[in-house]
Amino acid sequence: MPTFDYSAYNDAGKLINGVVSADSERQARRVLKDRGLLPSSLVELGDKGTGKRRIGLEARVNNFDLSLLLHQQAILIQSGLPLEEALRMTIAQAETAGQRRMVESWRSEIIEGRSFSDALRRSPYKIPESIIAGVGVGEESGHLHRVLLRLAEDLETSAENKKTITRAMIYPAFLVGFSVVVVTIMMAVVVPKITAIFITSKRELPLITQAVVALSDFVQSYGLVLLLLAIVLTLGFRYAMRDPARKERWHELMLSMPGLGRWIRMGSIADWARSLGVLLSNGVPALAALSISATVVSNLHLQRKFESVTEGMRQGSSLQKALEDSQLGSGFLVHMVGSGEASSELDKMLLRVSEYYSVRLKNAVEIFMALFTPIMVILMGMMILAVVAAVMLPILDMNNMI
Repeated sequence: MPTFDYSAYNDAGKLINGVVSADSERQARRVLKDRGLLPSSLVELGDKGTGKRRIGLEARVNNFDLSLLLHQQAILIQSGLPLEEALRMTIAQAETAGQRRMVESWRSEIIEGRSFSDALRRSPYKIPESIIAGVGVGEESGHLHRVLLRLAEDLETSAENKKTITRAMIYPAFLVGFSVVVVTIMMAVVVPKITAIFITSKRELPLITQAVVALSDFVQSYGLVLLLLAIVLTLGFRYAMRDPARKERWHELMLSMPGLGRWIRMGSIADWARSLGVLLSNGVPALAALSISATVVSNLHLQRKFESVTEGMRQGSSLQKALEDSQLGSGFLVHMVGSGEASSELDKMLLRVSEYYSVRLKNAVEIFMALFTPIMVILMGMMILAVVAAVMLPILDMNNMI
């Protein structure tokens, strides 16, 4: 049964958004009118036409939202509710319109008689393949609620790792950007007004004052040009990243950056190991689990390396040997994988590897933040001190001449 994304006015004249399942657009409008709603727009959420374009950005699923929804399904299913009824209750209690639309798209497929894994795969919202595979195994084994709980925990940890790296990148970028804006305003607006009197006096200015005045003149003359250049470079970079080959080279370059490259590598290994461990523990075949786990790695260069590990396994190599050949992991990863293969507890060892790298990543970022913040405060203080010195030294010099 198709699902439609609608905007409609209620009895109070308020515009509300939501989703409705119906056999056709005409029936969907009739359903909305029966609910006391006046349809304003109605777009089918499907793989074709404007529906896919309509939800555009919403098709990118937030891991925290998906984790919450899977957790809710696990609890409701464990309590004895049928899957369709559990989805209906989740729709009624959804915290956001995005969550409600996503669950409604699943429920419409369930109503048509499809399995939960097929519903996730056919949804216009992009669900990770690792989640779909795990749900499929859970349905076959009859332990869907247990699998959903593990998948929800996996998503939460993965999202936390990505959040850790993002925080480590955004916070320094914000401080640096804020400092640049403050200095630019000072050089373009404040400094010229203060130093104008010194320039007209035609006295020889201290070296630091000359440097600040020269920088102020440069910002006034070329500041707008530099801003436009920065915008053009940003847009050009985003366009270049549409090419997979360029994007992979950029991701490879990021891995060589001090600090950041090590964080990305640790986060990627943690995500890969955790995804593979969860899939293996849920009964997914090894080769399929390896292929799916490679897709959870966001860095394309590392993703290609994990794909080479999968290919090595397909050719008969052990996972330990494939990791060694790819030069992907540290000795700890290779040793733990080898121990897991020898003891037939590979899934447990991989989950321990994931936990180890997640803790290392969090500690590394916390140490960086603890060092970066005072360093930036000192640098900003030195910049302000330089401007103050550039202004005060000529004033003191003038007082000495009186």
